[in-house]
Amino acid sequence: MRAAMLSAPYSIDVVAHEEPEPRQGEVVLRVLATSICGTDISAYRGVHPRIKPPSVLGHEVAGEVAAVGPGADPALLGAVVCAEPNICCGTCRYCRAGLPNICPEYRVLGDGSDLPGGLAEFVAVPAAQVFRLPEGLSAIGGSIVQPLAVCYEGVIVRAAVGDGERVLIVGAGPIGLGSLMLARQRGAQVMVTDVVPDRLEMARQLGAEVTVPAGDDVDAAVRDWTHGVGVDVAIEAAGGAQTESLALAHRVTAPRGRILVLGAFAEKTFPFAVGDLKTKEQTVIGSHGHPRTFAPVLDLIADGRLDASALVTHHLGLDQSATAFDLLDRRLDGVMKVVISP
Repeated sequence: MRAAMLSAPYSIDVVAHEEPEPRQGEVVLRVLATSICGTDISAYRGVHPRIKPPSVLGHEVAGEVAAVGPGADPALLGAVVCAEPNICCGTCRYCRAGLPNICPEYRVLGDGSDLPGGLAEFVAVPAAQVFRLPEGLSAIGGSIVQPLAVCYEGVIVRAAVGDGERVLIVGAGPIGLGSLMLARQRGAQVMVTDVVPDRLEMARQLGAEVTVPAGDDVDAAVRDWTHGVGVDVAIEAAGGAQTESLALAHRVTAPRGRILVLGAFAEKTFPFAVGDLKTKEQTVIGSHGHPRTFAPVLDLIADGRLDASALVTHHLGLDQSATAFDLLDRRLDGVMKVVISP
């Protein structure tokens, strides 16, 4: 089969790769769509702490079940599904509690040469972790279920954003905009800030009441919007090498407010005085992955309350994978989500 291989930092090559055979409890998907994630871009840049070349990246996957392994339900054959890409031990206290996202052995598809991902014609996944796509949802939309499930876990489960609350989202990438969509579903009012004008325009199209360029005085904008109180919830969805986004989220959150950390940071220390959390009685909430959140996201899509394709700006073939990574790395052509279809 063909696969898009990260052979070195900033180097994606389409190569011949061994086609997977389903092992115990697995199915093999004929890949129909794989969306490229920020994690994939970190690996592409050579800065991801765990994923190193050579690797077939891609964990936001939808496809048709082409083969069923021992112990998997044969009725899955031919089904069009999306895949929950966690690969965990299954036996630790967290896995037993239904929280594989915090398993000490947590991995995802595309995590290394021994665990190839979905930027290929076929990929093997655990049969218990595939979900049939609802009627009317394309495979392209199916490949966006995973990042929306990440947002659902953070916004709905962890931060419990509620009706009438005022929410600031720092970072209008796919996770920030997915969080916007879900916060609006909960009845919250949302302000979004980002450095990229195209992303702020998309935030407005998706229902943000207020958008603020990151170069402006965001603190002042929040004070005006909240009449000096601060936001109920600040969602940090930028991460990276900088830390100002988290410091901003802390500064503009009201006393007794919540600070949700969805971004992945290179820095390991807080960029603000931790003692302020005590005096303001603020809560900092970490959120990672998507335990048990594929099903509720698919329900929202099936009901027409969530548009899984709204974030997709580019749809390319497998042979154009290098172009796709370059678009995302350099934020060219108004790019948000790029979906690759073999």
